[in-house]
Amino acid sequence: MASKKGYILVEGHGEIEAAHNLVVRLSHALGLFLPWTTPRRWLNLHQWEAMRRGGVLAGAEFIRSKPGAGALLIMRDEDDGCPKELAPRIAERLDALYLPFPVAYVLLHPEYEVLFLPCLERMDFPPWDGGSWEARRGIKEWLSNQLPRGRSYKPTVDQLFMARQLDFEMLRAADVPCFGSLERALVFLRDNIGTSGTVYP
Repeated sequence: MASKKGYILVEGHGEIEAAHNLVVRLSHALGLFLPWTTPRRWLNLHQWEAMRRGGVLAGAEFIRSKPGAGALLIMRDEDDGCPKELAPRIAERLDALYLPFPVAYVLLHPEYEVLFLPCLERMDFPPWDGGSWEARRGIKEWLSNQLPRGRSYKPTVDQLFMARQLDFEMLRAADVPCFGSLERALVFLRDNIGTSGTVYP
């Protein structure tokens, strides 16, 4: 177990450090003490096979080639689709690969920044005014509109700082659906370390 490592695939530049911070902290809170490598940016995680670069299939096979891979978490934004419909479709295909480690496919709906919304006051932002947490796209633009004139929200600059302010109890109490999915995914990985061919959801 000591030699096993967890791998994370994300699509955005800003998510590399922010996702690492989030996954490491949440994993520890859930009892998954797996060393997570720095997330790798992987294009086209919305497609099973990409015509040019990336795609879920190529990403999974790339991690299969890594010695000591103990788990894989694929995490991406799902702006417009329904995670309850899309995630199981990809999971079914991942299941057919029979990877030698557990894998989880998590969709953040509508975007990574939805996780910030219940914790905005900790970050010196006004409360979210968009109704439900997943009410609309454009959270990045909304965050920019709350900043002083001349300043805008930039994932590569702001995402890690804001990820560090996330309070997991506040997120649980707020019942953000994709946070629940991420927690269940990490519990699944925790409970299936060392098991081949297991996939969440």
